Amino acid sequence: MAPPEKRVKQRLDFYPFAYALYNEDLIDHCWYCLEPIEIRNRCLGCGLAVFCNKQCQTLGWKDHKAECKALPKCQELPDIEVRLLGRIVVREKDILTGKDKKDPNFYKDRTSERKLMDIWAHTEDIRKDKYAINKFQSIYDRLTAFYDERHMLPRDVVFEIHCRDYINRHAISDREYLKEIGKGLYLDMCAYDHSCRPNTVYTCKGFIATLRGLNPNVNLSDRSTTFYAYIELTCSLQQRKKLLKDTWYFDCQCERCTDKTDNLLTSVICPYCPKEDKVAVCIFGDSTYKNKEAKTVLCHKCNTIIPQDYIMEALTTMNFIDRIFDDREVEQMPRKTQLEFLEDLLARAGQTLPDVNVYLCKIIQNLIGIVKPSDNETLLKLHQKAEQCVRKCFPHNHPAVAFHLRNIGIFLQNIGQTEKAVKYLLEAQEILEFTLDKEHCMTMKNQALLNDALAELRQKRQNVKNGTENTENVAEQVVPEEEKPVPDQSSLENVVEISNELINAIEEKSLKKIEEVLEVPKVPKQENGSSDKNQSKKQKKQQKQQQNQANGNSKNEKSPAVESESGKVTDLTQISQPAKTEQLTQNGTEKETRRETKKVVVCDDLYSDNMDDLPELVQ
Repeated sequence: MAPPEKRVKQRLDFYPFAYALYNEDLIDHCWYCLEPIEIRNRCLGCGLAVFCNKQCQTLGWKDHKAECKALPKCQELPDIEVRLLGRIVVREKDILTGKDKKDPNFYKDRTSERKLMDIWAHTEDIRKDKYAINKFQSIYDRLTAFYDERHMLPRDVVFEIHCRDYINRHAISDREYLKEIGKGLYLDMCAYDHSCRPNTVYTCKGFIATLRGLNPNVNLSDRSTTFYAYIELTCSLQQRKKLLKDTWYFDCQCERCTDKTDNLLTSVICPYCPKEDKVAVCIFGDSTYKNKEAKTVLCHKCNTIIPQDYIMEALTTMNFIDRIFDDREVEQMPRKTQLEFLEDLLARAGQTLPDVNVYLCKIIQNLIGIVKPSDNETLLKLHQKAEQCVRKCFPHNHPAVAFHLRNIGIFLQNIGQTEKAVKYLLEAQEILEFTLDKEHCMTMKNQALLNDALAELRQKRQNVKNGTENTENVAEQVVPEEEKPVPDQSSLENVVEISNELINAIEEKSLKKIEEVLEVPKVPKQENGSSDKNQSKKQKKQQKQQQNQANGNSKNEKSPAVESESGKVTDLTQISQPAKTEQLTQNGTEKETRRETKKVVVCDDLYSDNMDDLPELVQ
């Protein structure tokens, strides 16, 4: 019988109709390819745009030409909303007037099967939405004030274009999948529908987006069965439905939204079951343990009615957590006060909310960003406490799960629990290799961490063997009885046996075997204080590097709960799928970074479509 056909991991690339960087990323990313740059080659025309080289400037001229003239004249730099819409309008006008045919590079890495006006617009929904229509008017006023009139289209056409941009744009992340750096309108990728339990995820390499299946059965060519997430996935059912309805005007009935177990994200701890069990009881959704007429909820384990005042206390706690992060009240506190407040809130909320509760995880999410990077034990506890929620919110092969497991592995290794660290790093590696491929920078970094952990594990095994041999030699020496070392020989042999089995399990890449090995009793480890004294300088340096990788740059990995609805989407590990960009921050305003622009006196003929008139680059 012929062997079964091996399923190939599917990948599909998409190119943007237009894209733009966030204001804070304009000075350190190329305006064309979006790659980070160290040597800033500035456009002599506007004095602000930066490019990798002349080639990037030439290829980016079709997008930059209109704004190049406008930038020196503006009093404040327009935000990404204005600049992205402006680029879309300018490009569409070039197509309508036939200028696209005169530029051989116009469609280079910018092709789409669909046209701009082919995609969903929800024009009438936006007209009826008071907030949305006021938002358009604000953007339009700034747009017409910024761009030269000859680059614009009539207002009604701009409104139609804005509706398509508003509904369909996507976040663009950096290559390492750590931070959102811009937004783009991908005409073909927005043809795929949303699911709160997606079977694909997309990554970015510059402005090129790649859709990747999260399991071998995904058929990317079948849009009816292929889904990705428009929003942050660490949200409750109620939060997700409201966000999708308010922003994309549809009621989500995806697999996750109709799954009764998703209500665990808003569950409470049964007050009658043993505290160490922390039995989670769902208070929302249909359940055989709920009596709607009597308005009672039973614990499915102890079959006891949960008091209504206890449920109200839990609901009040969840609403309070939601409000303080929506209103950004915590951000306004001094850092020390933030830490004390969130630690106290986590302790109090943890009395009624289980670890799987998404609101409890919002506290953890924000705590992770302000705990000292050197506090490995606290960071480990926080990540472990959030693990259940992360695994519940994200599909197994989602990179967010891998990054969370990787961080747990790093913290475990930093406190000397290398065996357990290997288990987490190996599972993270399997996910990353499947979803992001072996050559992806994040996969290679995790592989390096895993290799270091394995090397340390082998060294420990060798040290134990050497210690066994040394004890035998010492026993043969003639020394006073009271000075003879008395090693626990059975424990030493146990460590050697465990390490051998663990190495074999790792080489087989068998998580099941690793877990079985790690359940065997081990020799008690030294306290952190004594082990730190015996560390070499090289080990300390290595741990510091690993710690930095785990915690990341504070700018890149700031708490995602605050900026989730602006499209700055990250998961509980502060690293996540750059979801389809939403339009509002959670307090109803937009994030905007304003900078004064350098004023440069230039000639009007500099801004023609002729490539011979391309401005010079200066460092």
